[in-house]
Amino acid sequence: MSLNEQHNMDANDIDQLLEKEKQRNKADVWIKLDKTMRRQKLHEYAEKYGEEHNMSSKDIKLLITFFNNCLDKNKLNKAKDVNYNKEDRVIISIPALHFNQVTKNFTLKIMDNKRVSTLKSLTPKKHLDIVEKTKEESTSKSEKEKVD
Repeated sequence: MSLNEQHNMDANDIDQLLEKEKQRNKADVWIKLDKTMRRQKLHEYAEKYGEEHNMSSKDIKLLITFFNNCLDKNKLNKAKDVNYNKEDRVIISIPALHFNQVTKNFTLKIMDNKRVSTLKSLTPKKHLDIVEKTKEESTSKSEKEKVD
């Protein structure tokens, strides 16, 4: 075997190895897909979603732009955000997706049960009552001084 033949065999082996790696990467879970693959999968899902819900082509385009914005803002990055079948390489559903018929808007509802309301982390209202009472007292004192 000459050196040239061995080099060709090595190149073929490397090509086969790279092809296998490429196929295996396509079968990855949602969080391991790169942004362009996610975008393609979301476009396919938007078409399917539009057909299932009898949406106009204008609404489907709005959904596609909404998905693009969500990807840019890192909204659909987690595995729980998207139900993805890695064997078929298809998005099954997006549980948080909501379409408002009146305003023709798409939104992602917050589905996290562990999320604590921001109102609970604010200071109690008693503090505000004390400040208001002191203001009332100061105004009543100034009114008494005016009367005297």
